[in-house]
Amino acid sequence: MRERPMKNKNNHSENTDSPGKISRKAFLRLSIGSAAAISLGSLAGCGGGARKLRFNDFNQVMVELALIENNLDTLEMQQEWSLYKVLTHLAHTVEGSWKGFASYDSNAQQAVQYVAFAAFVAQGYMSHNLTAPVPSLEGEIADDGPLVEAFDKLRNAITYFQNNLTAESELYEHFAYGKLSYQEWEWANTFHAADHFSSLTY
Repeated sequence: MRERPMKNKNNHSENTDSPGKISRKAFLRLSIGSAAAISLGSLAGCGGGARKLRFNDFNQVMVELALIENNLDTLEMQQEWSLYKVLTHLAHTVEGSWKGFASYDSNAQQAVQYVAFAAFVAQGYMSHNLTAPVPSLEGEIADDGPLVEAFDKLRNAITYFQNNLTAESELYEHFAYGKLSYQEWEWANTFHAADHFSSLTY
């Protein structure tokens, strides 16, 4: 990944030099209809095998987070990472919207990855490498740690986003997708959480 100097939020780049990036208007036309069709919420449990969760806002993530916490005695991880690492990883990605990241993909990579993100929005979910790290300012995540802290970290990150940021806020770029609006940031994070949570059962 190419290192970039950390940017003050008030100095946030518009990233208009990314070649091939679809226009905001085209993206919104693509996404509005599909977002309305996204299934609300998730099933409260499952009978085995990977689930196919669909979230389109942070409230749905919070509901699933509570269900996971209340079913820890029967929880099975169907991915390589521990629950602690998954929750902390998700929190770091949410926090990136107002804290920034340690490094960013090149403009050319972001342009291609933003088109993939638009496709995720069109279909209402994302699929990604569940062991791909996020270049968080906090560095590498430990393989295991206190679960209570991990649950609190993700809840606090979501609550901060909901209560302190708005559509008018100056947000940092996403390290992979580039400049995102408030709504796009919420979708990026809720789709991300749904993909990870689909690979655990209780």
